[in-house]
Amino acid sequence: MALRNALRGVAVQPSTHAGLWLDRYLDDLDAPGAKQIHLSTLPRIQVPADYLTFFNRWKKALEDLPDTLLAKAVVRGRMVVGLGAESILETSLSLHRTYGLPYIPGSGLKGLAAAAAHRRLADPGWRKATGGNPIGPSHRLLFGEQELSGCVTFHDALWWPEAAKDLPLDLDVMTVHHGDYYLGKNVPPADWDNPNPVAFASAHGAYLIALTGPGDWVKAAYEILKDALDQDGAGAKTAAGYGRMDVTPLASSSLVDWEPRVKLISINNAAQEVPKLLNDLRGEARRLAAQAVAKKFADFLKKRGDQPWVQELRRAAE
Repeated sequence: MALRNALRGVAVQPSTHAGLWLDRYLDDLDAPGAKQIHLSTLPRIQVPADYLTFFNRWKKALEDLPDTLLAKAVVRGRMVVGLGAESILETSLSLHRTYGLPYIPGSGLKGLAAAAAHRRLADPGWRKATGGNPIGPSHRLLFGEQELSGCVTFHDALWWPEAAKDLPLDLDVMTVHHGDYYLGKNVPPADWDNPNPVAFASAHGAYLIALTGPGDWVKAAYEILKDALDQDGAGAKTAAGYGRMDVTPLASSSLVDWEPRVKLISINNAAQEVPKLLNDLRGEARRLAAQAVAKKFADFLKKRGDQPWVQELRRAAE
């Protein structure tokens, strides 16, 4: 209580650490609208002056790291990562511990890609262990399991510094209309329930994606993650359109030149691809054989061009 009284009336400054401000300081928790008022002070905080230097150093280190693919992911609207984390404000946001800027934890990106691979890829080798079925070999090697970490490292996606000095944060609100019902109380939702607006902070801007590992697996991980960020979105409230991102690989990556499709590397996939390849080869062989027969037939007709039945064939073909 003595510390809270000593901090009472402290105002936010441009150099204030946004994470500490949100998580460790609240003037009067019990005052009406205190949490919303506290969140409304965020626009006064600016990006730390030394963050650009830190980001460039981090990006250069990743560019020098062998077998690493870099990409820029741009949020189309807003994104909220870590909304349900423990916080005095009831809502939270993942902010960098040192600089107080939003970022996407690598574990979150890995989980998002793993879920997308399980749901969308046709090859059963990408399935999770569900319903008594064992984990697929491709899923296990790329994303790992309890005894295996996976062959691709998903680095934390740091916010890409923009020209503006303001934090890449937005003030947002969600309105709960049937609070007692959602809390599991024996109260049915009704039209006369009072709406309860809940303020929270969301993020925008661009983020640096980095994946490290064996080349073919990194390329597969990138294609899966790109699709997941485009279709599913990162963080919370994705059903409402939050977290959708457009991803583009950087030319500075040590892995950037490849055919833009996921190459499913597994025993199951090989069993599917080999017959398809053989069928394609048979089709090509038939096409070449037909061409050879047509050429021989044309030569045959040319040598017998003065005979009436040959002229009749040509007229019919025309």
